[in-house]
Amino acid sequence: MEKWKIKLTFLGMIITIKSGALIPVLLMLPNVVWILLPKADAGEQVSVPLFVTIVENVGRAAVLILPLFYSLDLGKRSSTLVMIGMGLALTVYYVSWIRYFVGGRSAALLGAPLLGIPLPMAVAPTLFLVLSSYLTSSWLMLSASILFGVAHIWVSAVSLEVEKLIVGS
Repeated sequence: MEKWKIKLTFLGMIITIKSGALIPVLLMLPNVVWILLPKADAGEQVSVPLFVTIVENVGRAAVLILPLFYSLDLGKRSSTLVMIGMGLALTVYYVSWIRYFVGGRSAALLGAPLLGIPLPMAVAPTLFLVLSSYLTSSWLMLSASILFGVAHIWVSAVSLEVEKLIVGS
């Protein structure tokens, strides 16, 4: 199977959209809804080391931009298993967002475990991104995914601890 791309013709120009663009689009859908809806509670601001914030933001930019330059190779060995893993990770991520929206958009729900998975809104997208690097055949995407994932999980864990202290007091 060949890598798939979408070719559009616009004003006589052929525009190729690489299928890797689906990766950031699928991850960002619930974030767009989150941005548009008002927050029910702001939660507590968390102090995170500057280098972790920088690593997270550089990693975030990389995992959102890099896939735009790759096509997904669905004909690779084990690509079906990888896509199943990606689908499960994305399902956990979406269910976590649905729980947040339906549960009154409480900041505590952003880090609450789901089905025994700690920090599902940080772990699931990280797993999704790491797996997607296989389909893009990109070591750069793998590196960016791991970089982002470690920092994102760290920030989420720190935020969760602050929430527990506030709720517990």
